[in-house]
Amino acid sequence: MYGDSRLTVLVLDGRSTAQLLLAGEVDLGATPMLEQAVASVLRDSAVRRIELDVALVRFCDAGGLSALLASHRLAALRQVPLYLIQVRATLQKVLDAAGLDELLARPPD
Repeated sequence: MYGDSRLTVLVLDGRSTAQLLLAGEVDLGATPMLEQAVASVLRDSAVRRIELDVALVRFCDAGGLSALLASHRLAALRQVPLYLIQVRATLQKVLDAAGLDELLARPPD
């Protein structure tokens, strides 16, 4: 588990799909923590997909979007798709406004 006073990241290892549960506020300060958590998950060669569960995210600003994109790029370097799941309406509006909804949206199973 990774965390500070505003964001907590809990890593749930499901072998081929790793799930990271984010709780709290996602802002620019979250970038190092998210990158560290994603890098840790990527060390396992069995991981083929990363899901960021954002159901408990109560705030996300432009810096938070930057943190999510940095994590997405880090996973893409290893050719591992990274998606957001459990996106609440408030975060969905931010993603839509930034044009990131399709990039970070989970594809149908």
